[in-house]
Amino acid sequence: MGIFRSTRLTLAALALLPSIPLMALSPPPPQPDDFLLPALYEALDGDNWINNDGWLDPDVHWCDWYGVTCGEEYWPGLFEFDSLNLSGNGLTGEFGTQVLDYFERGVTLPDFVLDLSDNAISGPLSALPVYPRVVLMNDNQFDGNLPVPAPLDAHLFPVWRLEVLDLSGNGFSGTIPALWADRLRLLFLNLNDNRLEGSIEAAVHALDPDLPAPSAAAFFTGLGLWLADNDFSGELDPAWFEDREVTSFNLCWTELQIDDPQLGEWIAERHWGGDPAQCLNQARLPLDPSVSGSWFDPRRSGEGFSLMLLEDGTPLVYWFSHISNNRQLWLFNSGGATGTTARFQPLLRTRGEFDLGLSDLEFPLVRGGALRLDRTGPSLLHAEFSLAYTGYDIAQPGDIQITWPPQPDIGRRSDHIQLSRLAGTNCENQQAHQWISGAWFDPERSGEGFVVEVIEDGRGVVYWFTYTPPGTNDERLLERAGDWQVWMTGDGQFDGNTLTIDPLYRPQDTGFLMPGGTEFIDNLPIGTLQMIFQDDQSGSIQFTSSDPDFPSTSYPIERLARPMLVDCD
Repeated sequence: MGIFRSTRLTLAALALLPSIPLMALSPPPPQPDDFLLPALYEALDGDNWINNDGWLDPDVHWCDWYGVTCGEEYWPGLFEFDSLNLSGNGLTGEFGTQVLDYFERGVTLPDFVLDLSDNAISGPLSALPVYPRVVLMNDNQFDGNLPVPAPLDAHLFPVWRLEVLDLSGNGFSGTIPALWADRLRLLFLNLNDNRLEGSIEAAVHALDPDLPAPSAAAFFTGLGLWLADNDFSGELDPAWFEDREVTSFNLCWTELQIDDPQLGEWIAERHWGGDPAQCLNQARLPLDPSVSGSWFDPRRSGEGFSLMLLEDGTPLVYWFSHISNNRQLWLFNSGGATGTTARFQPLLRTRGEFDLGLSDLEFPLVRGGALRLDRTGPSLLHAEFSLAYTGYDIAQPGDIQITWPPQPDIGRRSDHIQLSRLAGTNCENQQAHQWISGAWFDPERSGEGFVVEVIEDGRGVVYWFTYTPPGTNDERLLERAGDWQVWMTGDGQFDGNTLTIDPLYRPQDTGFLMPGGTEFIDNLPIGTLQMIFQDDQSGSIQFTSSDPDFPSTSYPIERLARPMLVDCD
């Protein structure tokens, strides 16, 4: 029990003494706007946050400050501090001694969630917040050793309340503190993407063997241990995992050894996305312009992704797939590349209308999952997908159960082979039209567009990412018809600066599989596409449809993104 709670109980007890003025006996408990919140604002450059509405304004109650969620009013003017969510809000700087002291002593910390993820907080993290159930500080710039949990005051904190701890995507180094095994009882621990080394025994024993079901469990499916992309090594002892029913592992890109066959089988059944043999103890190659092109999983022919390493080194991906009921799916985003790895978090998904782009529906742009790509060979990428389905995806025709936001992510990992490579990505595969490769769109139709790949044999491969036209779907399913995603593809030859795709195909899953099947995909001709490029920045398209549901159209296009090509003499 924290200082905040214990003070509240003291006040409640004093209320039983009606003959004595309450506030004369006990001062009011500390409030977050006097301690933690202004300390965070000062330490992390609050004046330059993306959103700091209400912060430190004396005329705005702290419960109304951006990112703050309050609970019940347990005493006149005094509210429970439920959560603080400043994820992706431009926080920079270091915590400093005052904030870390509040973390360690539990002063005015939120009861449930402290989310400072996806910012640029740097420096050491020498203390864990003692009070919240969920602490998310992933994807920042922390360095140094992992924090050692402080010994608890038995009167104030009988046990650590922390259940979910995510410190992934930082620069922590060294080993996992041995005291984690004694002082923490976690449901979910994520240390992915750091520089940690040594044994993972302390991390295993930091998980709660009783697998309780408190409030934080709603975020996850059970006990989780994610340690991928670190320098952990050594043999895993089956005895460590006795009485710990871990339901989610991620041990990829470490040097851990699983010599016990029974333990190996047990972990493989629980490993995020599939068998860790695809990524455990695997060497990786650096990313370079030659990764730009199309990639596919031979076990799932009929879907794949187009990847481009852009001029500034940023990776751009368009992933195209299928769901069910003849519905296609495409996800995209730019990401970050570090050495051997490209990360896209999140992948984005759109809703719109053919020939119009983003529609005026609610939620035209939503999170659709995440993707990580590791180069394991000259023409081989290991893909780790985190795909977010919605009730809309799984609905059958006439079913009006549409749910936003997405359902919990489904993990999948597989090795992808390079199907095509962009011309101009090395000095031996130059082509006259390689300058055309890239992403193109019409700003008047934002939300749809084209990826053009001029490949090594001189052909042009096109992916057209768009939607179904108005009036082609069941009106009962949507607020307005015509916002199912569609992607079309084809390849053709250049005549001057004109690329003709005849026929252009619309792949469709005719097997009505649930969800994501590729066994019954048919490439259905939909018409002819001509792309005319006036120069390096502008052009136009003309689509002549052979499908009565899709109208013919033509409009100007301009360049959105350009791939990195090599500079050769």
